[in-house]
Amino acid sequence: MVIVITGTRKGIGKELAEYFCNAGHIVIGCSRGEKSIENVNYEHHSFDITDEKSVKLFFSQLRKNRGGLDVLINNAAVNNALAPVALVSYNAAASTMNTNFMGSFLMAREAIKLMMKNSFGRVINMGSMAVKYEEKGEAIYTASKAAVLAMTKILAKEVYQYGITCNAVSPSAIKTDLMDNIDPDALNVVLKRNAIPEMGTTKELIDTINWLISPQANKITAQNIYLGGV
Repeated sequence: MVIVITGTRKGIGKELAEYFCNAGHIVIGCSRGEKSIENVNYEHHSFDITDEKSVKLFFSQLRKNRGGLDVLINNAAVNNALAPVALVSYNAAASTMNTNFMGSFLMAREAIKLMMKNSFGRVINMGSMAVKYEEKGEAIYTASKAAVLAMTKILAKEVYQYGITCNAVSPSAIKTDLMDNIDPDALNVVLKRNAIPEMGTTKELIDTINWLISPQANKITAQNIYLGGV
């Protein structure tokens, strides 16, 4: 498979890219930063997923060089507005919404155009348990992920006739750079609300994605899968 993953310079995106490369897939990764993965199956592009021209150019090159893609994993996300709404600046809110929602929208829009030509595709968007718990101080981040989930469900209805499924995976908290600014005590309080009251792992995420992109999940679409018993 040809798999496009956003936000592969570090964190979950990097781990996903390395796993799928080692599993024998061709992974086309992207981030604002430079390449951080060395693998014969990996190709990196540096651009901003919120810039429409850059996104269109990326997919144009992908079509010419690879003929299309099979899977898009919208992983890139930021949380620049971690504060009560009254203290959040416009720029912080806009950058969070742009990366998390508009970036996912642009990547999905261009990806499905290529997938439709091959009558097959899998779009995997990344959700968050924040949508379920609606914690104070995370209004903008939560709103951005809620928008992603709404788009996922509607997009799934629009593209299934073309052999494309669209689902979201919302993991429990996984240790990443996004977690560094979150109070660990507050996080533990939230985790205790889960059926599995502990941190999640990238392996759990990988296992779920592997199933969603498999032929066995051909009839699974418009779903948001919460991990960790959220």
